[in-house]
Amino acid sequence: MSGDLLRRLFHLTRVHLGDRAPLPPIGHDPIGDGTSDGNPRARATVDKEDKVLAGYYANLEIPYGSDLHTVRAAWKRMMKKYHPDLHGEDAQKRQVAGELTAELTRAYQELVTVLERGGNR
Repeated sequence: MSGDLLRRLFHLTRVHLGDRAPLPPIGHDPIGDGTSDGNPRARATVDKEDKVLAGYYANLEIPYGSDLHTVRAAWKRMMKKYHPDLHGEDAQKRQVAGELTAELTRAYQELVTVLERGGNR
């Protein structure tokens, strides 16, 4: 799991530093849990791609413009996978996981704020 943790930290760092190359598409169901139903009314209206928002979506590994339900499900899925409590025996891994989950939570909170306002930043 530490290789996966380091891969995620690398991706977050890359996105945070401005290299906003999109992650490969995950498929029709971006979260892999069957929650993405394709309902166009469930999607937020984000007229123009905002680079900051694109970074937040990339951090959560979901497509730009995903709806609030998808954002929440992705954040929960990633927190279950990378939470610092899962790395209690190794202080260095716990610290990295803490930084990673802090960035994931920041992305989640920012996207929730934007999406609850109807997509306007």
